[in-house]
Amino acid sequence: MAIDQSQSTTAATDEPDRDIIMSARNVRVSFDMSRGQAWVLNDVDLDIRREEIIAVVGESGSGKSMFAAALMDAVEDPGVLTGDITYYPEDADDGESDQIGTFDSGTDDEIDVLGMTDDELQSFRWEQVSMVFQGAMNSFNPTMKLRGHFQETVQAHNAVLEDRMDHVRDLFEALHLDFDRVMSSYPHELSGGIKQRALIALSLVLEPEVLVMDEPTAALDLLMQRSIISMLQDLRDEFDLTIVFITHDLPLVGGLSDRIAVMYAFEFAEVGDTRTLLKDAAHPYTRALLRSVPSIDSDLDEMRPIEGQRPDPVNIPNGCSFHPRCPIADDRCEIEDPELVGVDDDLAAACFYPDQARDEIPYTLETEQMESDL
Repeated sequence: MAIDQSQSTTAATDEPDRDIIMSARNVRVSFDMSRGQAWVLNDVDLDIRREEIIAVVGESGSGKSMFAAALMDAVEDPGVLTGDITYYPEDADDGESDQIGTFDSGTDDEIDVLGMTDDELQSFRWEQVSMVFQGAMNSFNPTMKLRGHFQETVQAHNAVLEDRMDHVRDLFEALHLDFDRVMSSYPHELSGGIKQRALIALSLVLEPEVLVMDEPTAALDLLMQRSIISMLQDLRDEFDLTIVFITHDLPLVGGLSDRIAVMYAFEFAEVGDTRTLLKDAAHPYTRALLRSVPSIDSDLDEMRPIEGQRPDPVNIPNGCSFHPRCPIADDRCEIEDPELVGVDDDLAAACFYPDQARDEIPYTLETEQMESDL
C-alpha cells in the first residue's frame, strides 16, 4: 500500500529524519506457487520511530510476520523480497560508533538492509536489529544450559564476554529473573514465562537498537502476558530500545504501544497513535476488528464477527482489498486502490470514506482492561 507522501504522517523525506530508525518503502514478498504467484507482502510502506513501541496487528495470515522477517532481510527461500528497507544508525550523524560486536556502520547516514552481504547481515541481525520469535520452547538447545547460549552468542560476535555478562545481569534484573538460577538451568527446567524472558535477554545481549518481537506472548497465560508487556515498557525506557511488536491481539497492545499499524491482506490498512486509533479508528476493517473484541461491558449482540473470508494471496481483490467484506464499499472501492493518507493528526488510513466508516460501523471499548490501558 503506497503512501501519499504529501499527507501521510509516516511519509519519508529527502533527508534522513533522526526520529526515524528504520523505514520500509515499496516492500514486496512473493512466492511462486503451482496455482500462481502469491503476494504475502504487497507494496508496503512504514517508518519506525526511534525508541517507540509500535504494534503491527492483524488476523492470522495478514502478512505481519512476513513484514517482521523482511525488516531483517530474513525471508526464507523461495520467497522473493524486493523494495527498500533502510536502517539509520544512531551515531551516524556525528561519526561516532558505540560498536560492541562486529557490525560497523562507519559514518553512513543510512544502511541499505537489502544490500548487505551475508556476513554483514549476520552481524546486523544481532547487533543492530534483533528478533524474538514466537515460542521460546523451540528457541533453545535442550542439551545446553542457558549460560552456554549467551556465551556462544557473545563469542560468535567477537564481543567481550565479561562486559556482555554484566549487561545480561542488568537485563535479568529488569526482567525479574534470578541470574544464577536461570544461567545454570537447562531449558526444560524453566517455565514458559521464564524461558520467554530469558529469550528476550538473549536477543538484547549485544545491545541492538531495535527489537522485533513476533507474537512473543501467544503461548503464555494472560497473567504472564500482562507481566511481560509491563516489562517491555521498562526495557524500552531503561535501554533506549525501539520495539516492533507483532500480534493478532489488538486489545493486548492497548497499554503497550505508542502507535499501531493494522495489516489486512498483506498491506497496511491503518497506522496511527494508539489512543487515537483505538478510540476512533478510521478504516472499516479496523473498526470491524475492534467491534469483534469480547467485552464484559457490552451486550453479546453488539459483538459481530467480520463476515466473509480473508483474501487468498494468489488472488487478491482489485481495488481496495477489503471491499468484498466491507459494509460501506461501493463501485469505486472495487476499482481503485486507496492510498494510506492522513485522516487526523498522527492517523492515516487506506480508505476513501473514513467519515462514513466512523458513522456506520460503531464499536465500544469499555472493558476494565482497555480503559486502564488507555
